[in-house]
Amino acid sequence: MASLQRSRVLRCCSCRLFQAHQVKKSVKWTCKACGEKQSFLRAYGEGSGADCRRHVQKLNLLQGQVSELPLRSLEETVSASEEENVGHQQCRGAEGSWEGAMESHPAGYSHIL
Repeated sequence: MASLQRSRVLRCCSCRLFQAHQVKKSVKWTCKACGEKQSFLRAYGEGSGADCRRHVQKLNLLQGQVSELPLRSLEETVSASEEENVGHQQCRGAEGSWEGAMESHPAGYSHIL
């Protein structure tokens, strides 16, 4: 009967990606994404290869969603301020043309009739 191969969920210190690696006696490992050689510091999970791969997918997905939150709020803030600026410019433009019309015809609306 073959022994079950155990895996660990590790995180690269350079590219910050989670990944599954087989448990070995050595504490050294190489990142599969960026190739950075590093020492084992912390395991984020341990189990069968399939379980660790599913855990890695969840962790990387959550990490991606968390990293996008500041970008989304920044984009929303920028677009809201742009819309506000456009609204102010349109109001100023309308006031300017109204004031110009009133100044060119100080008698009021008599020129329309």
